[in-house]
Amino acid sequence: MTGRKRGDTDQLPVADRAAVERARIQFVLALGRALHRYGTPAHRLEEALGIVCRQLGLTAEVLSTPTFLTVRFGDPVEMRTSMMRVDQGELDLAKLARLDAIADAVSDRELDPAAGLAELAAIEAAPRAWGKAAEAITAALTPASIAVFFGGGLGDVIAAAAVGLVIGALALLTKARAHAARAFELVGAFVAAFGAGALAAAFPAVHPSIVTIAALIAFLPGMTLTTAMTELATRNLVSGTARMMAALIVLLELALGVALGEQLAGALFEIAPRIPSTLPAWSIWPAFLVSALGMVVVCQAERRAIGWILLASLVGFVGAREGTELLGGQLGVLLGAFALGVFANLYARALDRPQQVVLVPAMILLVPGSLGFRGMSSLLDRDTLTGIETTFATFVVAMAIVAGMLIANAVVSPRRVM
Repeated sequence: MTGRKRGDTDQLPVADRAAVERARIQFVLALGRALHRYGTPAHRLEEALGIVCRQLGLTAEVLSTPTFLTVRFGDPVEMRTSMMRVDQGELDLAKLARLDAIADAVSDRELDPAAGLAELAAIEAAPRAWGKAAEAITAALTPASIAVFFGGGLGDVIAAAAVGLVIGALALLTKARAHAARAFELVGAFVAAFGAGALAAAFPAVHPSIVTIAALIAFLPGMTLTTAMTELATRNLVSGTARMMAALIVLLELALGVALGEQLAGALFEIAPRIPSTLPAWSIWPAFLVSALGMVVVCQAERRAIGWILLASLVGFVGAREGTELLGGQLGVLLGAFALGVFANLYARALDRPQQVVLVPAMILLVPGSLGFRGMSSLLDRDTLTGIETTFATFVVAMAIVAGMLIANAVVSPRRVM
């Protein structure tokens, strides 16, 4: 979303000016709600709506939080406030890219606000880029690939795929029911831990802790935590604080669900301690490819962006590996985030498309969700020292990612807000 030419309505009759302004306000509010719904963080959403308002000749102040969006229109002495209750929504990069194009078209006077409203409604009503079949396959293959990253063997890979498929089916069943969806993290974590324990009891090659974390990896709030740190770093304190607390609550729910599942599995089955057998070193590259493709489906990215997303994921992954060699495990991810941020900004500059299209799927592979989960699990197990150390490491990694992105934006500007 870029800044372009600006027009005015000074030559129109008063009644016509009021109608045009009302249509523009309606478009801005609908755009803000849609951007929020499809995963735009507060600092980007506020800046994007501010640019659209200026291009449409509107004076506005915008405040975005994870649960409501407030836009105040007009001069300070006669401001009109619109407040909308919004929810977390769902990450949908394909629709987000289409929203960006519509916003640019309306701002450039290529599309009038009424037609823009119709286009926004059409985007919201459109089917998702990837359907249930792709989501089911991803639910199985992504945990299987993550098990490789955590040092699992072939038995862990197969078990993680099986448990992930069950959790994916559970997610599809609960998505349509609001009350069931609110308990999904707790129930899903219980199912993952209990299923991993049951499989470990039946098959000696299965390591239950690896299978549990791999099966839950797509639901860990690492991206939410990193976004919260970004919002706090950009002085969006209300949104950042609220989002961070939401991430911590999800981590606690997951840890509690896993504790319940492990306790029940331990009471019902005989699970002997075991050391996982790792796969060959080269297996990490097929696992990386599968996990990167899985993030394409999780983020509902456009098919035409798959190649760019894979390349961005590779840049961030290799950068993080090299950074770990240079700076250690916690700070090394900064180099990966910096390399990824520069690549995403160059993509946005060259193709005039939102940087989030390639940035978000690749960044999910860097975020420290599993560290946060382990920290909360240790605290629940009354291993206070380990829990505090691991939780602190989670925040260090998240802040390193944010620092890398901020430095990348300073070095190579994307020339866009989105």
